[in-house]
Amino acid sequence: MLTKLLAQEIVERTIEIIGYNVNVMDKDGIIIGSGDESRLYELHAGAVEAIAKGAEVEVSDEDVIRLKGTKTGINLPITFNGEIVGVIGVTGPLEDIRGYGKLVKMAAELSLSQAFLTAELQWDTRHKEELVRQVVEGKVDNWNLFLTRAESLGLVIEFPCEVLYIEAPHSLNRSKEEQQKEALKELLKAHGEPIQIQKDQYILFLLEGRRINKEKLIQIVQRYELEIGCGMMIDTIQELSTSYQQAFDSLQVGKLRDSNTRIHRYEDLLLDVWLYRIYRLSDAEHLKKVILTLKKDDLSIQLMQTLQKYIEENGEIQQVASSLFVHRNTIQYRLQRIADITKKDPRNLQSLLELYISLKIDQFDSNSK
Repeated sequence: MLTKLLAQEIVERTIEIIGYNVNVMDKDGIIIGSGDESRLYELHAGAVEAIAKGAEVEVSDEDVIRLKGTKTGINLPITFNGEIVGVIGVTGPLEDIRGYGKLVKMAAELSLSQAFLTAELQWDTRHKEELVRQVVEGKVDNWNLFLTRAESLGLVIEFPCEVLYIEAPHSLNRSKEEQQKEALKELLKAHGEPIQIQKDQYILFLLEGRRINKEKLIQIVQRYELEIGCGMMIDTIQELSTSYQQAFDSLQVGKLRDSNTRIHRYEDLLLDVWLYRIYRLSDAEHLKKVILTLKKDDLSIQLMQTLQKYIEENGEIQQVASSLFVHRNTIQYRLQRIADITKKDPRNLQSLLELYISLKIDQFDSNSK
């Protein structure tokens, strides 16, 4: 409970206020914090006596001779939950320091209580995060036990809701990381607190009918270089892992696309997410063959660019031509060349789908290396 780190913090804070040297001893009377480093880890006889009596002990100039490891001063037991957990001592002439006794004792006990509460909150937060990880990763074996533990930690998930997966860049320093976390909490406070599941990753359960201020969200996303994946709306806790996986995969796919968009919705990326899952879970080399054939051509850069733009513009030849600043006949020529090389004509729906699949798998592979 009374750690060396906390003891030294109490020492430094108290010395700054009263101007006299301070020692903090553990429940065995060993000095674990001191303004005089040479006294660390010595046995303090005055502290041992204060622990035995459960009361303040003064050490006079005469007492210093008989009490080993002491100097003139006062020693007061530090109690927590009715138990003595250590001693705080102030070194100096008794007539000068007596008035500080109760003050330093109270300050030490307050610091101890605060440290305990902080540790409790951190324990609750860690266990809440662990519970959330279990449910979104589909690792809950006993739902009754899970719900009981969630209730005891104040973890309430309402439905219908969707999972938002929020990812921050890894390069943030500690200060910026805290600023980012506070900005997220401020933006999302009306919708629940984002739960940290890994160092730079958070999730939020967004209730149906509640909408985040889009302008503020965009500002924060841009300022802190966040990426957000959004899953589909769900109705039961058992579906959370599904919405989470949708949000996670949408974010991964969104990052692989050549786009300035940082908010990626599963409902907008259904086909790409499906292809990403195929790429991730199976040997997808054979699916790249069509595009790899095209890449070997001397005009591969132009042809790949044209195919990509043809897909983006939904096959509108004039739009493709305008975007690439060429004549529409040039686009027709390039599409025919793609068909000749790959044996897949982009103007045919089934062939275009096969080209699209091959193109996406190749992009996933290239961007993940």
